[in-house]
Amino acid sequence: MKKRIISLLMCGMMMAGLLTGCGNSKEDSQKEPESSGGQPYAGTKIHVLSAANMWAETVKENLPEFEAGTGIKVELQTLEDSQLSNKIAVSMAANGTDIDVFAFRPLQESQMFMDNGWLEALNPYYEGDTEYEIDDFYDASKELTIREEKLYGIPLMTERQVVYYNKELFEKAGITKLPETLEEFRETAEKLHDPEHGISGIVIRGKGPDAVTMVSSFLRDYGGEFMTDGKASIDTPEAIQGFRYYGDLLRNYGPDGVANMGWQESMAVFTQGLAGMRIDVDTQYAQINDPDSSQVAGKVGYFLMPKGPNGQHTFSITAWAVGINSQSKNKDAAWEFLRWATGKEMDVKAQAKGSSSARTSTWEEEDANASWPEELIPVIQKSMEIGDSTDRPILNNVGEARTYIGDVITAALFDEDVEAAAGKANEQFQSLLDAEKTK
Repeated sequence: MKKRIISLLMCGMMMAGLLTGCGNSKEDSQKEPESSGGQPYAGTKIHVLSAANMWAETVKENLPEFEAGTGIKVELQTLEDSQLSNKIAVSMAANGTDIDVFAFRPLQESQMFMDNGWLEALNPYYEGDTEYEIDDFYDASKELTIREEKLYGIPLMTERQVVYYNKELFEKAGITKLPETLEEFRETAEKLHDPEHGISGIVIRGKGPDAVTMVSSFLRDYGGEFMTDGKASIDTPEAIQGFRYYGDLLRNYGPDGVANMGWQESMAVFTQGLAGMRIDVDTQYAQINDPDSSQVAGKVGYFLMPKGPNGQHTFSITAWAVGINSQSKNKDAAWEFLRWATGKEMDVKAQAKGSSSARTSTWEEEDANASWPEELIPVIQKSMEIGDSTDRPILNNVGEARTYIGDVITAALFDEDVEAAAGKANEQFQSLLDAEKTK
């Protein structure tokens, strides 16, 4: 009888243990695994998908150390951007568990991924972890992966809008003070503009859809926005002022053919020494300073985007973030990997290889910033403090939206009826938003 009672008690304890492990969330399901020879997750395998970038390369190089310390076997696969997005979408749509951790592009994908419930909320994993320090990440970098105060992705790689300038051309034009306002910026472009000698005062993307990201700060400088309260708002008086300023600047002080220029073409003009200033993202600094392909290498300075009537605006976007599959069977191990792969030590290593961090502390590390121009660092830090988290409207069909907004930029560049172009584009843009709401 005594043996039977003990047997029943043991069975009850086993059943209770099984029931405890049946949930999915961090709060109610996953117990901390027992240590096995100093490896707390011995025998666990996780699958990680990423784009081929400096973060993934850094992680791959350091994986043996992580695997030895945790017992987790990591299968890391890198894919081209569109292939990565397609593979994630196919797996998630089928409630797949074949991927545990995946990188994604917040500007293009976070809204859809969060709407579909594909991402695990990470707050329960990092809250109370003083060593990881989630507050070390800039607010703008996290903004697009937050919904209802829950964070669904850790920012990996960032970039900001800055002004590059040719120091030799500034000196030749007698310019000793960097412009701080839109009016001063226009005046500086005019002083630099020397078409008789093939020099333009400014070069920025002029090709409609390509220029949308660059025009964003000019709209905001005047108080405009792509969307307001979920509705298209590119036809407001404030937005029209921003479009007009952008078009006037390029029409009067830009190079010939600027209406057909994307970032590559504007880069070529600037690196050939044919423009006094250029606006684009800061992560292009290496190409601009490459002595093998740039005639302005070592002659370039950097400054913040100018202020407008509505204050100083620039964008500080997250190009890549990383999250956990909400259907993963290995969420604790997946977080252990993320905690290591996006922690301070690994972040410094990734930036030293050319990544662009979202952490405040990394931008203060001399070793991390060795490849970045010293003069650019304070511009980056300030841009991340004040920057907007978006450089385009956030919707699933952003490509078509950029086409419509690009038509307004083109009208401004050719001094056409900007109000009429903005009115038409706003209706088209709103139709896209309405269509997405009905899906």
